[in-house]
Amino acid sequence: MKKLNLVIFTLLAVSIAACSGSETQDNNEDEPVGKSVNVETQVMQPETFKSQLRVVGNVETKNDIMISSEVSGRVVEQVVEEGEQVRKGQVLFRINDAKLQQEKARLQAATEQARENFERLQRIYEEDGIGSEMDVLNAKFNYQQNNSALKSIKVDIENTTIEAPFDGRVESFLLEEGEMASPGMQVVRLIGTDTYIVSAGVPARYADVVRSGQEVELWFDSQAPDTLDGVISYVGNSIDPQNRTFRIEVLLPSQNTNYKVDMIANLRLTTLTEQNVLVVTEEYIYKEEEEFMVFVKAEGGSDYPIAERRTVTLGPSYQSEVIIRSGLEVGDELITTGSAFLNDGARLNIVESNGNNLASQ
Repeated sequence: MKKLNLVIFTLLAVSIAACSGSETQDNNEDEPVGKSVNVETQVMQPETFKSQLRVVGNVETKNDIMISSEVSGRVVEQVVEEGEQVRKGQVLFRINDAKLQQEKARLQAATEQARENFERLQRIYEEDGIGSEMDVLNAKFNYQQNNSALKSIKVDIENTTIEAPFDGRVESFLLEEGEMASPGMQVVRLIGTDTYIVSAGVPARYADVVRSGQEVELWFDSQAPDTLDGVISYVGNSIDPQNRTFRIEVLLPSQNTNYKVDMIANLRLTTLTEQNVLVVTEEYIYKEEEEFMVFVKAEGGSDYPIAERRTVTLGPSYQSEVIIRSGLEVGDELITTGSAFLNDGARLNIVESNGNNLASQ
């Protein structure tokens, strides 16, 4: 009896195994062997590529000068206050001219005496023949010397009143009332407020792409984060040997009165623009030995897509974007997210972006 039960159990086990194998075989005929990789794709379309350079500059004004004294004397009057807006020709301060006035009076008398002496000698020499031509010439030269000295002292007296050479704002006085001024001594700083510029140094390697008239973006860290549109108004023709940069200037809009000299400004310049090129993010580009490659979607032997390895030639790059010179065509479906899991011919499962990391299934 035991032997009969064992035979029946064996026959049942073989029958179940046969059915299970047949069912598994039927299922595998409809589905290819191997796992698929969840990926996202991007249809390649031509676009505009821009490469930009950021530099840091300082705010300057076309008129920022230190006015120096041209005469000696004590400062007797400071006419305006520091920070005051002044007009061209307005008096800033005065230097004591008492000593110069005395010298002027002396020279006026000496000049008048020399003139009369010259005219008298000239008259008697021409009319009466008395004297010599040399005496007349000496009298003439003496008169001219005294007259020239008189004119010079008059200029000095005018220079005791220091005036603004242009419209601007008095930044600071370097001398106070009662202090002594001397020729060449700086006495006041005057800053023009009508024309502000940003001056910056650009690395020498960009000398062939930065041009006067080129548009730039401009913003200040110390103000509201608004970006201004500016134009390069000046490009230097020399390279600074210390830092290997050349100078550029950007004219600031005149309607803004919040600029301060020596404020830090940020400039963004476009160094390269190419139209109608294919651009790929560098994280989807892989290097094998000396070649660069990407993966694109291709049709497999059945009704499922596969990954196709493409060798590409790279062009210029900026930040994470790279121009593809060859290896991709318009309309190709570049595999983006999930491409790191691929090999050539890998089966794909195309999904839509949901912001999550994808993994192989």
